[in-house]
Amino acid sequence: MQKTEKQSRASSIIEHRGIYYQAFNIYSGVSGFYNYGPIGLKIKRNIENIWRDIFVEQLGSLEIDTTTITPEIVLMASGHVATFTDPIAKCKKCGTSYRVDKMLEEFYETSNDKEALIELKKLNKEGMQKKIIENGLKCQKCGGELSNIEDFHLMFKFQIGQEKENVGYLRPETAQGIFVDFKDLSKIFGIKLPSAIAQIGKAYRNEISPRNQLVRVREFTQMETEIFFDPQAEQTTFNGVEIEPMLKLEVNFGPSDGEERLYSLKELLEKKYIPNRLFAMCIYLEFKMLEKLGISDKSLYVFRQINKEELPHYSKGNVDLEIRTIHGNLEVSGIAYRTDFDLSQHAKTSGKEISVMSNGKKLVPHVVEASIGLDRLLFSILDNSVQEGKERGWEWLKLTEQLAPYKYAVFPLQKDADLEKKAAEVLELLKGKGISAYMSSTGSIGKRYARSDEIGVPYAITCDYDTLNNNTVTIRSRDTTEQIRKDISNIV
Repeated sequence: MQKTEKQSRASSIIEHRGIYYQAFNIYSGVSGFYNYGPIGLKIKRNIENIWRDIFVEQLGSLEIDTTTITPEIVLMASGHVATFTDPIAKCKKCGTSYRVDKMLEEFYETSNDKEALIELKKLNKEGMQKKIIENGLKCQKCGGELSNIEDFHLMFKFQIGQEKENVGYLRPETAQGIFVDFKDLSKIFGIKLPSAIAQIGKAYRNEISPRNQLVRVREFTQMETEIFFDPQAEQTTFNGVEIEPMLKLEVNFGPSDGEERLYSLKELLEKKYIPNRLFAMCIYLEFKMLEKLGISDKSLYVFRQINKEELPHYSKGNVDLEIRTIHGNLEVSGIAYRTDFDLSQHAKTSGKEISVMSNGKKLVPHVVEASIGLDRLLFSILDNSVQEGKERGWEWLKLTEQLAPYKYAVFPLQKDADLEKKAAEVLELLKGKGISAYMSSTGSIGKRYARSDEIGVPYAITCDYDTLNNNTVTIRSRDTTEQIRKDISNIV
């Protein structure tokens, strides 16, 4: 881990167990790129599976997998080539680059200037330049003077094939692959509105100053769902499921002009904090995902409305899901009403009609998008799951059973051929029932409990000499450390 970064509460576990780590470490690493170790990968895949269960299987989405390389014309149509930039300033002395909006944000947060933070969101380059000078901000490394602010393009650009004019980019988001494929998918699958298309995959942004482990990286995984609908039609059901019962759900919500508190989804619609029922459905689904991830307590998250001045040019409403972390409220998801902007732009640029029939008329569908950043979400979960464990003598992760890398750890009480054979039989029994488990016989039983707690395994099964006599084992709970005795046949 980069020791200069502000550390997560779970940093010692992350580093010790190699949950994730900086890529290319033997070459001193490259900022903004992280690899997942075996435990981290299992947790990551469990998050993917939870997302897929909710946003694909239950929602009835078409899931696709599009290329990570995108031709320039696609990103010209979407507006990324022209507008996908961040404001930067360089130190005139040492050359260090700074993302100016984040630099000012950190300055105002440190000085607790809430009014300035609100104003900052409305500033253009000239306004931010003025604030840099007014506040006397200098290079954080050497104290040197900062240059004038410039736009820095965030996409990775390269040449496709032999022709220099054949320009491509690593995709900055997975959404455009869905929009470009909509016409083909509509024809093949006979899409009827409303309908959803989803995908999970890598996206890339050439961040100016990657930091804080997985919080700001250059390669990351997105889980995105695009819901296509007729804006003139009444939105009462989706794939046969009634939306009205979902509106009773209460979530912690922060309006751009109001108090952060619990609101029902129905109340959010009535107050026009969110634009439509499909938008409400996305909040409902994301909250259900939070429940399975173990972070649905109102003290741990907030759905925050984005004020009009901050909205992207294509949007008629955005709500970010933020999770409380050591780095403050961390945005892990964005729900956006993208209107018909993307499909209309691709139709115009490609010269191909992109439309469907709805209620006897041809139209370009509108879109509500639910876009979740998997890596930031994983970081937030780990940061909130770590338990101090003063009584045990070790820190441990309190992960839900669906999220934990394994449900069971299986231990022979000590190194003994008969105990190890019996433990192996228990392991095979669990695996035969499709239950994730691993076996370890290295170290004392106390150290093995510590290691399984550390990675969030909910239960540890110990085979002792009584097991050889009566076929019973002890099952230890990670959360309480209490142990019960059960017959092997009744473990699950």
